[in-house]
Amino acid sequence: MPRLPLHIQFALREAVAARFGQPLRYPSHCDALELELQQNAAAGGRRLSPSTLRRFFGLVDKEGGYHLHTLDTLARYAGHADFAAFGQSVAGRAMQHPAAPGAATDIPELLAMEQLAYPERLLLGYFLGRVTRPAQPGGAASPLALQLATHPAGQEFFVESFVDLAHLTSAFGEVLATYLQHKHTPEAQLFGHSALFLAEFLAEVEPAWRQRLALLLALPVPPDVHAFPRGRRAFAEIVAAWHDAPDRVVPAALLARLHQEALTVPRTPVPPAPLPAFYNLFPAGYHFLVAEGLFLTGQFPALLDWLTLTNREFPELPWLETNVFDQLLRAFWAVAELRTGLISARAPHLHSLFNLETNSWLLDYFQVHIWLVELHFAAGTDSAEATRLRSHIKDFAALHGMPFFEEVARRIVASV
Repeated sequence: MPRLPLHIQFALREAVAARFGQPLRYPSHCDALELELQQNAAAGGRRLSPSTLRRFFGLVDKEGGYHLHTLDTLARYAGHADFAAFGQSVAGRAMQHPAAPGAATDIPELLAMEQLAYPERLLLGYFLGRVTRPAQPGGAASPLALQLATHPAGQEFFVESFVDLAHLTSAFGEVLATYLQHKHTPEAQLFGHSALFLAEFLAEVEPAWRQRLALLLALPVPPDVHAFPRGRRAFAEIVAAWHDAPDRVVPAALLARLHQEALTVPRTPVPPAPLPAFYNLFPAGYHFLVAEGLFLTGQFPALLDWLTLTNREFPELPWLETNVFDQLLRAFWAVAELRTGLISARAPHLHSLFNLETNSWLLDYFQVHIWLVELHFAAGTDSAEATRLRSHIKDFAALHGMPFFEEVARRIVASV
C-alpha cells in the first residue's frame, strides 16, 4: 500500500473533518465516523475499520500506506467522486494559490522529488493518470500527459506504470508516441513500440501493425530488460503468427522458443510490502502476456501447457494481493480446460473466478477479457447470456476502436 504525500493526506483529513463537523482528535470520533460512513450513501456504505481511521487521522503511530478503497471512501464522504477527483481539486487549488518561492510547483518535478519514496511516486503517478484521462474514449491526450511523457520521472512513474490500455488507440497512444521520441533506451523502445503494436493490431490496421512488428523484432533486447515489455513483444509474435497461419495455429517452433525465453526473463521481485501487483510489479508479467496472446487466438492446448509452466514457476501467485492479472490467469486456465475437454461448460462457478480489487484503468481494458471468458462458458449452453455478452463486447470494441475483440467473440460462438 503506497504512502500518501503528506500534503494530500492532510488535505483529505481536513475535507473529511469539515464534513464530519469537527476535527477528529479522539478514538471516539473515529468510532462515530465508522458508523457514519456505513450509513452515508455518498460513501457507498463501505466500511472502514476504526483502526484504519485512527491511523489515517494520526491518532496512532504506525507506518504504512492506504488501500485505494480507503482513499476513495473518504473522498466520496467528503463530497468528491473518488480519490482521483479529490486530488484534482487539490491540484487546482495549488495552481490558483502557488506555493512559497523555492517550492516544487511543476507537476513532473513533484514525481522526481527525492523526499518521496518509490511507492509514493507510484501512487502520485496513478493519481496523475486518473486526472489526465480523457472523459470519453477517443479523446485527445492532455497537455499535462504529453509533458509527463517528456520528463524522466513522468516516464517512469506515469507512462510506464499507468499503462492505459483502454485508450491505446487514442490518448495513451499519443502519450506513447511522445515518450518514444524522448526516451531512447532499448527497454523504453521495446515497451513503447510493443504497446503501439497492440493498439494497431486491436484496431485491425494491418499495414500499420506489420510495419510496427518489423521495427519491434529488429530492436535489441538486453538481458536485463523488464518482463513486461518482453512479454508484450512475445504477445505480438503470437498474434502475428496466428494471423498468418493458414490453419490459425501458432507454430510449435515459436512456442518452444518462448518457453526457452521464459527461462531467461528477469524475475520481478515480489514487493516486501503489500504494494498492488499491477504497478509492473506482478512477478509473472511475461507469462501473463504470453497467456493472453494464446487465449485471444484460441490456442487452448498450448495455453494449458503454458499455464502449467506458469504455476510451477510462480508458486507465490495465489498469495499476492488480488489483482486482474492473477485472476485472469485462473480464468484462462478454466477456459483452457473447457476447450480441451477436461471440464464441462457448467463445471466452474464463474463468479468465483473474478474477485477483483484493482484500479479501474486496468479493468476498463480487461473487462472485455472477462466477458470473453464468460462467453466461452455461455456459448452453446445459454443463448440469451451469449447474446448479452456479445452485445457488451461489440459495444466495447466500437467505443474503444478495437474491432479485433468482436472478431474473437464471433470465433468463440462459431467454434461451439
